[in-house]
Amino acid sequence: MTTSEQQVPTAAERIHEAAAALARHRGGPCLVFVSRSLVHADILTVRTALGSARGDHLDMIVAGPGGRSEAAYLLARELRRRFARLTAYVPFEAKSAATLLCLAADELVLGDLGELGPLDQQYEEKQTADYPLSTSRLLPGVALRQLQDGATACYDALVRRIVKESGLRPLEAGSKAAELVGTLYAPLVQQLDPNRLAECARGLAVGKAYAERVLRRYRPALWAESGPQLLERLVQDYATHNFVLDREELAEVGLPTRAPDDTEVALLNQLALALIAFGTDDDLIALVTGADGTPTLAAAGSSQARGHTPRKTLRGRAGRTT
Repeated sequence: MTTSEQQVPTAAERIHEAAAALARHRGGPCLVFVSRSLVHADILTVRTALGSARGDHLDMIVAGPGGRSEAAYLLARELRRRFARLTAYVPFEAKSAATLLCLAADELVLGDLGELGPLDQQYEEKQTADYPLSTSRLLPGVALRQLQDGATACYDALVRRIVKESGLRPLEAGSKAAELVGTLYAPLVQQLDPNRLAECARGLAVGKAYAERVLRRYRPALWAESGPQLLERLVQDYATHNFVLDREELAEVGLPTRAPDDTEVALLNQLALALIAFGTDDDLIALVTGADGTPTLAAAGSSQARGHTPRKTLRGRAGRTT
């Protein structure tokens, strides 16, 4: 076969090859976990891939735009019940629920293009004559706080102006200002749905509670040092669900990462490019031993296999993530 006739490796094959090289470099098994949306079915696939495997250490390549926080928690529990130590490699994007999974790792290694994401849960908001819109559960609370801040600032400014221009006493000016602020802001506040506010607050609390349990059980030293502050920042501090949490940002947040060595840098860059080409229409879950590069199981099924609608590639994600 001539060079021109040789087949170009697929993105999945390139991921397998890089994972096998990482397994050889590290001298242990490597779990490839690429999920278009982390759900409970992934736990069963991982269990099948691992078989009876248990041991002192497992390396894991994590990629995906998100999924269900309870599924991420259960998967973290499954892995930590089997392996004493866990290293998570993030070549490209491991967002939201995938970020929660990474919190269970003793070591977190991000490539040059690696990034985690905030833990603000998403939910599907119904739209008129359109597909559901994936929306952050932070938004209703943010809207309420903005109204509160705006009303307070407006009230303070009105009181000062009324006292200055009318000569009324502060108490009288406050009464007038309260009437004006109520007239301006009451219609806006009435548009907020208290049930939606409560539902979103509960959703955020659930995701945060799972993350807390992961840190308490598997990263006790980190939890004792800065766990509550770390989770508060991951849940509340970012303006968008897709905010980039790279190595530098994670250092500021208080989530430690290990710098990749020279071999890992090259392999993580290869994996990032292969993951971009692979996209998020399919899953790829496999255990690679590194002996011959052959995975014990590869799951790269169609988007309909688990009842999901097709997604776009990693350059333009669509669909539901949490």
